[in-house]
Amino acid sequence: MVAALVEEINVYSLAIGEWLLRRLGSFAALIGFCLLVAFTLTIAAAGWFFPINNWDMLAYLASAHEATGVTDPVALHAYAYETMRANISDGDFTVLTQDRDYRIRQYTDPAAFNTMLGFYRVKLLYVQTVAWLSGFVDGYTAMKLLSVVPSLLIGALVTFWLATQRALHLAPLAIALLVAALFGDISREGTPDAVSSLTFIAAIFAFLARREGLVFGLLVLTFLARPDHLAYVGVLMVVSLLLGQRSWGTIAAFFVSLALYVPMTKAGGHPGWWVHFYFTHVEFVPTLAGFDPDFSIVTYLKSQVRVLVRSLVEETWLAVMIIGCFAWWQMVLRGVRLANRETCILVATLLAIGAKLVVFPLHETRFWFPYLIVFGMVLICALRDIDFFPKGRGGIHG
Repeated sequence: MVAALVEEINVYSLAIGEWLLRRLGSFAALIGFCLLVAFTLTIAAAGWFFPINNWDMLAYLASAHEATGVTDPVALHAYAYETMRANISDGDFTVLTQDRDYRIRQYTDPAAFNTMLGFYRVKLLYVQTVAWLSGFVDGYTAMKLLSVVPSLLIGALVTFWLATQRALHLAPLAIALLVAALFGDISREGTPDAVSSLTFIAAIFAFLARREGLVFGLLVLTFLARPDHLAYVGVLMVVSLLLGQRSWGTIAAFFVSLALYVPMTKAGGHPGWWVHFYFTHVEFVPTLAGFDPDFSIVTYLKSQVRVLVRSLVEETWLAVMIIGCFAWWQMVLRGVRLANRETCILVATLLAIGAKLVVFPLHETRFWFPYLIVFGMVLICALRDIDFFPKGRGGIHG
């Protein structure tokens, strides 16, 4: 008798649970929209109230101040460090100035600090925008704005992307993607990554919509914010041509960016590929004056291995891509269809990541964030027509 009662309770419980899921499913699009809005606002608030203070912000502050017409190394140095001191805690400032020999030297030697700015001036769009905003707010606040506001717009763009694809019911997957891709870090760090990620994701969305004028403008802006995205633009151009999806916006953006690359890096005083590679992966030398290490294939290969290991041990981007590739494979096996331009994005993303790893490997997820998002969004939207409740009347599309 007890067993029969338990069985009856289980049956009713399952029926009630299925009914609740179907009722929720009928409002899934609205629920997904609300979840994305709440998530985006949370990320933006974290970026504003709990920023990550990193050493690169000092160099960006100096580069932006230089863009206003100040050229004296001592004045640039004083402006950068005093601005940071006025906006961060004593503990954080001590870390940025006393944490290691390199930081001590940069804090005490304006000439050595000035030699580092060539790495940062080349992020032209970001530096110039910080300089412009500094006319209204202090430089530190300008950098916070250029992390928080683009993060809000990235969240809005992801929401709009899902809405246009009738996939807002899949918002939890998009949120999981953003969390795994460390969206929170992008919004909290004073670097060009939020700005360049916004323009890049918007450019890919425009590519899928065949809005070639927007593709051109947004890809050029992405390049101006972070020139290393040129590799992706070139790969996307080639892949789209090979797959019969010619995009004049992508072609024009690639050749314009390529034409700008050398004069822009020379004008910014960039020290060159191998010096940058050696400095990043081998040794943070205290000054770049007279620094010209010989190329070493052994050093290059060791750096490649080190980046892959650190990506597996310390970061999330490689895991996200592995999961994404597995999901793509399973979707192909199950006959989930992708539009031609969606396939272009998936193929180009994989090839561009490979190309960038060969040219200049980097382990931090923030450098790969926009690629993870467009790759994942294409896959998520491809699931929009799957009915997760095939036996009921409601479905989940809302």
